Amino acid sequence: MNVNSLSSSVATTSCRLDDDTVARIALACAGVSGDPTVAIGIDILGGPVAFLAAVHDGRDRPVALSHLVRQRIRALASANHVADVLSSMRCNGGRVLTPRDVQWPSQISALGRSAPLALFAQGDMEALGLPSVAITGTADPTAHAIHMAIELATGLADRRWVIASGMTQGVDQLSLCAATAMRGRTITVAAEMQRGTEVMDGSVGISESPPTNAVTVRGQRRAKHLLAAIATKTIVIEASEPSGAVLTAEAAITMNRPVGIVAQTSMKKTAAESIDLHLRHSMVRIASVHDVDRLR
Repeated sequence: MNVNSLSSSVATTSCRLDDDTVARIALACAGVSGDPTVAIGIDILGGPVAFLAAVHDGRDRPVALSHLVRQRIRALASANHVADVLSSMRCNGGRVLTPRDVQWPSQISALGRSAPLALFAQGDMEALGLPSVAITGTADPTAHAIHMAIELATGLADRRWVIASGMTQGVDQLSLCAATAMRGRTITVAAEMQRGTEVMDGSVGISESPPTNAVTVRGQRRAKHLLAAIATKTIVIEASEPSGAVLTAEAAITMNRPVGIVAQTSMKKTAAESIDLHLRHSMVRIASVHDVDRLR
């Protein structure tokens, strides 16, 4: 793939689109952003541009890529796909962030070789660098869970915490709506960048998958890990195994981020019981906003 072939598209966008950025977008189009073998290949071959060219030219044998990853890159990491992404981003007022950008959220480096190659963002990028609390949980909340989601989100927003969450109905969307009602800042982490979605002032939506990609199971799981990485601390409300909220909690604990659990009033298996025993010691029971403030 010749990144110079995109010069006409680059000229019509506000993104910082040097060759490195274009190569990162191309790899995201192939759905391999965050693949550790791709990150290793980029290191071995001298950067995203050299790595992408090597895979397309068949010079990537020193890298232990799976056949599927190699085929996805050759089929989907193309100039046409990148041009489609740039066009969509321009129409939606979106922006591409890479580790070279000053607004790149440095905290996601905790993902190591699984960190995104790029982020597709829309809204106020400043929110990405502020202290944030991820609030996530069940898609079918009880009255208690609804009460706690609203109480925690409004209380934390009032204390100037950025509220981060996902696109799932239930606790996630309740938390974002409650924070917005308080005129607080929010970060919405999605499996793919949403097209035509209005982002409130002071808030931002992000994804490691471009708006032209279809939502995949891998993308949904990756979004849970990105949510854990972007947030300073994570609160899980009424989640049971298996669930995206439990994935977020486990990822946060693995990254040594504090995790709080809001106890369920039902007889269902609690989120704390759903997570592996050796990880539970890092979690704290949460009953109020003050408990979240003290969570370290």
